[in-house]
Amino acid sequence: MNCTEYLAVLHDYFMGRASAPDAARVEAHAAQCAECGALMARAKELSCREFTEFLNDYVDDALPPARKLVFERHLEICIDCRNYLQSYRETMKSSALALGQGLDVLPKPVPEGLILAVLRAAKEKPKG
Repeated sequence: MNCTEYLAVLHDYFMGRASAPDAARVEAHAAQCAECGALMARAKELSCREFTEFLNDYVDDALPPARKLVFERHLEICIDCRNYLQSYRETMKSSALALGQGLDVLPKPVPEGLILAVLRAAKEKPKG
């Protein structure tokens, strides 16, 4: 296995999707190639599951500096987590907008007379 083949299989290896022969070849290559071995060591620092467990703290910039570096090293090598982070940020932004956070203009309060009129109309509406 060369370095290009190694990189092509590495993500599947960590996701448990690599075949047994491919997994053995990945491990053998990492053991004999210093650069790919260093990449393997970085990949083992943090699993995708661990990444998601601390994602909120990462986005809120609440991680200790050393842990933040581990997260960023994981992002360098994991396309799935980069995509997940982007989706997470977009979801949080949409949620904030939906809840009215971050909007400069607040909606005007509903007039009390309108509320009372709606309640009266609901009581007067025939059931059936």
